[in-house]
Amino acid sequence: MKVLGFRSDPNTPRYAILDPATTPLAFLNADIESRLRFPADCITEAAQVAWLYREFERIFHTYPDITKVVIKKGEFTQGDNNAKRVASYQEATLLLYCGLHNKPVVTKLYASLATRSAQVKEHAIARVGQTTRYWDGKMADAVIAAWWGATNP
Repeated sequence: MKVLGFRSDPNTPRYAILDPATTPLAFLNADIESRLRFPADCITEAAQVAWLYREFERIFHTYPDITKVVIKKGEFTQGDNNAKRVASYQEATLLLYCGLHNKPVVTKLYASLATRSAQVKEHAIARVGQTTRYWDGKMADAVIAAWWGATNP
């Protein structure tokens, strides 16, 4: 059993794979791929959604024992812009994949993940660890989402 944590981003969505069967939790992709970079020719929203769906197929093929998915949703505000809409398309793409493949999925906001934007990096490091490359708040969001899924069966 493995847990996938996901955090959308208009340019580079991030994901974390945890194995809750180990103590401490094993962060399986801490030293390998953790970000999904759109190809240069993938510029329309439709092309990005299609590409991302294929990436989810690849990830689930690589980790066939993923049994739970937790999406850290974007925090919507009054000043939302197109970037947040694009990020919501990414979340919908993963929701669609999970729905079509009978994978349990939940969506969470900071309040339900026991953290805040200002603290998410330190909380992720304390609870699970961090990636060796490209560590940022979005990656910490993915780690915290996976941590929540691994500790809340």
